[in-house]
Amino acid sequence: MQLDSLTNKGVLLLKPSTSTTSKTIVVVGVARGGTSIVAGSLKHLGLFMGNAEDPVFEDTRLSLAFEKKSKEKLEHVIADYNQNNQLWAWKRPSTLHDLPRLAKKLRNPHFIFVFRDLLSVANRNKISMKQGVIGGLESALDDYKKIIRFIKKSNYPMLLVSSEKVLKYKQSFIDALIDFASLKPSEAQIEQALSFITPDPTSYLKVSRIDRVIGWIDNKQLQTGILFGWAYQTHNKVMVDLCIYVNGTLLTTISADEYYADFMGDIHPSGKCAFTLDLTKFDVKTTDVIEIKAKDDDINVCGIDIDLKHLDSWLTVEESLKIIEPKGAVNLNVLQTGMLRGWAVANNYERSARIGIYINDKKIAEIPASIQREHLKDNKAHPTGTCGFDFNLNLFGVKPSDELEVKIEDSVLILFPRKIIFPELSEWLTPIELKEKNEQAKHVL
Repeated sequence: MQLDSLTNKGVLLLKPSTSTTSKTIVVVGVARGGTSIVAGSLKHLGLFMGNAEDPVFEDTRLSLAFEKKSKEKLEHVIADYNQNNQLWAWKRPSTLHDLPRLAKKLRNPHFIFVFRDLLSVANRNKISMKQGVIGGLESALDDYKKIIRFIKKSNYPMLLVSSEKVLKYKQSFIDALIDFASLKPSEAQIEQALSFITPDPTSYLKVSRIDRVIGWIDNKQLQTGILFGWAYQTHNKVMVDLCIYVNGTLLTTISADEYYADFMGDIHPSGKCAFTLDLTKFDVKTTDVIEIKAKDDDINVCGIDIDLKHLDSWLTVEESLKIIEPKGAVNLNVLQTGMLRGWAVANNYERSARIGIYINDKKIAEIPASIQREHLKDNKAHPTGTCGFDFNLNLFGVKPSDELEVKIEDSVLILFPRKIIFPELSEWLTPIELKEKNEQAKHVL
C-alpha cells in the first residue's frame, strides 16, 4: 500500500456523480463553515453560479427567491438557470434547514457537504458575529446533525469536504471538484482556482464582520478641504465614531451622528449618520495621506477612498463647482466577446479621460476615452458624446479567466473592479454566439 493512500486529504466521494450531462451542484455547510472556499473554487473553475461574487460567492437572486424574500419564485429562477446552463452551482448555508424540499426542485442535484472543526466555526462566529462560543458550538452541532440526517436518508451524489484539509491538499481538492462536477476547465482556470485557496482571505474577513462600517464622502467638498459624508455600522445602522488619521497619526475623532435629510431613507433610516470636518483648520495638505477608520478598528471604512494627488492645493468653493465627478461604465455584455467597450468622463469635459487597463495586476495599456458615441450626448453623459473607448483584449492574448481591472487614471473611480472576467467561459464568445445567448435570454424573460 502506498503511503499517499493512507493520507487523509479531507475529501471523500460518498456517492458517485452521475454520467448525465445536466447537473446542479449544491454547496452545503454551516454558516462560516468553509462553504465560500468551495463555492469560490467552483466559480474559478468556470462553473456558472448566477450573480455570485467574491468573497462569499452567494447568488443573491436565487437565495432571496429560496428564502421567499423576492418577487421571483424559486422555480422560475431555477428554470431560467436550467435553460441556459447544463451545469450550474449554488451555495447558501440556510439550505441545510430545508434540503429535502430543495432537492425535489433541482435538476439532478449533486451535493457537496462542507465540514469544519466545531470550535473554528464557533470562534469565527464569535469574531465576526459577536456570538457566544458555547451557543455557537451548540448551533453548529445542531446544524451538522441536520446535514448528517439528510445524508443518511438520501441517495443523491455526494462529495464530503473538510475545509481545513483543503488548504493543505489543494490539488487533490480541485481534482475532486472537477471530477464530481464533470468540469472541463482550462489550465488557466485551474491555476486561478488553486491561487484562490488561501487561509483567512482579507476580503472575506472584512465582509463577514457583523460590525463592519461602511461610508461615503463628498469628493467635491473634499477638494475644498471639507470632509463631509456619511458612515454607519451595516448590521444595525447605529452611529459610529470615526478616527481621522493624517500620515499615520491620529488627527481627531468625530461622530457620524449629524442629521442630513438627503441621507434619510435609501441610505439610512433616520438620516443621522452624517459627519463634517474642516481639514484646513488642522493645516492638512492635499499631499497628506488621509485615512478614516471606525474607532477601535484598524480597517479603513469600506467605501471611503481618499485620493487628492491631482491637487496642488485646496480648491475654492467656486473652483470646486466647476469640477465634474468622474463617471463611466463598461459594457459587460460586449465584454463576453473580449472587446472592452465603455465610456468615461474624468473631471473635465474638455480633456479625454485616460483609461488604465490592468491584467493580472499588471498595466498593459492606457487609452483615451475619445470615441464619438451619439447616445451618450443624448442622455447627457457628455456634452458632445466624445467619451467612448474600445480595446480588443483578444489582441493582447487576454483570456476570460484572467483578472481584469479598468479605471480612470488620476481618479478613484474604478470602472471594472479587479476580478476574474468570466470564470464560466473558457474562451471568448463570438459575436454570433453572443447574439444567440441574448436571444435565448429574451425568450426566458
